[in-house]
Amino acid sequence: MKKILALLALLVAAVQISAHERQWAVVNVSSCFLRARPDYESGNETQCLMGTVLEVTGRDRYWLRVNAPDYRNCWTNELSLALMSEEQKDAYIAAPKLICVAEYTHVYTEPDERSARICDFIMGDIVRRSASGAFGFWTAVTLPSGREGWVRGEDVEDFGRWAEHRRPDGEDLTAFAMNFLGVPYMWGGNTVKHFDCSGLTKFVYMMNRIVLPRNAREQIYCGAEVPFDFDLMEPGDLVFFGSLGADGGYASVTHVAMYIGDGRIIHSSQLVRINSLREGLPDSYGRRPIAVRRILGHVDRGLGAVSVSEQPWYFGK
Repeated sequence: MKKILALLALLVAAVQISAHERQWAVVNVSSCFLRARPDYESGNETQCLMGTVLEVTGRDRYWLRVNAPDYRNCWTNELSLALMSEEQKDAYIAAPKLICVAEYTHVYTEPDERSARICDFIMGDIVRRSASGAFGFWTAVTLPSGREGWVRGEDVEDFGRWAEHRRPDGEDLTAFAMNFLGVPYMWGGNTVKHFDCSGLTKFVYMMNRIVLPRNAREQIYCGAEVPFDFDLMEPGDLVFFGSLGADGGYASVTHVAMYIGDGRIIHSSQLVRINSLREGLPDSYGRRPIAVRRILGHVDRGLGAVSVSEQPWYFGK
């Protein structure tokens, strides 16, 4: 009964936003937590990086209910966001932008590391170009809130050109994923600070210009099926674990890893680490996959994996 009353109270407290009052927001911090309920004790469903456009659908005190590009009906603190009208949102999407390619850095008030820090700035964060241009080794940026700051020029790339960069191969994906060995696991983690299993695979592909769905239960339907055979599997293939139903379908999908060759996977399991899929080895993962899927070669073909440059929430297409 208490759970039912709490749910009813939540539904009453959430202010619905009608269609003619449609409201938007853009993440204004390096990463924000999207929670299942408007409560700091609620579970973290996922994270969104700075520059992510969100649709605002409700409010409870200082919490906003939002739809992210790949997750719906979550809650986040309003202080993490820059609120926008539909017109402002469209102008934001159309504006020239920069993407952070450094693992971890900062935005400063002046083109000088001795100046005050505005915020941290992590890989995958997106900001607008500033009319102030550049000063020496520094580049001026505009945060989603409209505040201007400075970043080291080597830490950012033009987002449009970056998105059109050459497509990766398995070696690119493997080398990039290795950068995150030892990063701690966190449910809902989707940034360089912490990953869950599907957050890691999504992030590795995202920073190689390919967008995957957020969760393992969605990623398992991306790309093309590959037999669980080390002679046929290739680096970059996604390896899924769970259980099969009596009909051979996926009864549950509980984990995803990325194959890196030689019977090994890299995955976020307590922390980002490497395990072997071969039985009897000291580092054997000890579980048999239920599916292997190949993403490379199957992007933009209606199979769940899409190029960054084709995503409307980035480029308004």
